[in-house]
Amino acid sequence: MKHEPTSTADQRRTDRRAFEAPVTMRLETQELRGQSENLSRAGLLFFSEEPLRVTVEVDEPGGKRTYRGRLIRVQRMSEHATGLAVEFEAE
Repeated sequence: MKHEPTSTADQRRTDRRAFEAPVTMRLETQELRGQSENLSRAGLLFFSEEPLRVTVEVDEPGGKRTYRGRLIRVQRMSEHATGLAVEFEAE
């Protein structure tokens, strides 16, 4: 599934390379607490200082590799696709 690149290059701390592979993500965080900013009939925007911890398993050419990190961005790419950005923990 191809998506248009996002314009976050100026925010990146490390170089990126194109890499397509199957990914499985498990949410470790069971609950988030925060403060709402706005509410409508269609949804809610709220902020949390708590990290949303995840484990990501990637099918790399040499086999599956597991990374731990936190979900840092969720972006609706289209009606049927969502982009999720994960920041890995230092190894």
